[in-house]
Amino acid sequence: MNYQKIKKQLWIGILGAFLTLIGDMLIGCIQFPDGVNMIEGYFAAALAMPIWRPIFGGLIGCLGICLEVPALLTIYPFIKEKMPKSAEFYRLSMYVYLAIGGGAVHLPCGVFMWLYHVVTEKAGQAIGHEIAMQYLLYFLIPVSAVFMLFFFGANMIQFIVFFKGKTPFPRWYCVFNLLIGQILFNAVRMIENDAIINGIGTSNKSISGIIMFTAFLIGFRKYVFDSES
Repeated sequence: MNYQKIKKQLWIGILGAFLTLIGDMLIGCIQFPDGVNMIEGYFAAALAMPIWRPIFGGLIGCLGICLEVPALLTIYPFIKEKMPKSAEFYRLSMYVYLAIGGGAVHLPCGVFMWLYHVVTEKAGQAIGHEIAMQYLLYFLIPVSAVFMLFFFGANMIQFIVFFKGKTPFPRWYCVFNLLIGQILFNAVRMIENDAIINGIGTSNKSISGIIMFTAFLIGFRKYVFDSES
């Protein structure tokens, strides 16, 4: 393992997470109407925001997620050494993350909002809602379910390898995990219905990525390469 290479990968990941954060905020930083569920909130947001926001948000987030993958792979050698069977699933999950995380999950979230906005303007809200809901049910939800299967499995493997002390990092580094961050930052939605709060909830993975990659950047220098020297 080469520290300069790992450092470069982590900085690329941090850049990617910041780009994804911008995309998430463009899509989700808006106040929902009172009393609606999350999906209906995004429907309402699609009509309330300028049409360029979901387009640009989807595109920049797609690029950002792709750039996060090199940083996620920095811990693969530890998993491969200590949990070789799990490592194969983890590596496969990173390929899935690269292949569909941005282009088939994040980008379609922007497409979903753009589609509803455009069709509503052209044909009315009832037709716009129907078509957007069909897109959500037939395309976005199925591919998101596949993504979440690999996302959940990879993050459980990551949690276990840190929690069991199978890396040079302290065991408490297990908290730097995208799944934990997703749950934590999504939970802020319960505080109140506010544009910034909804933006943070939408950005749960990107904020978690910034925190996690920064922690890895510090940890590799302090616990891995200092200990080797």
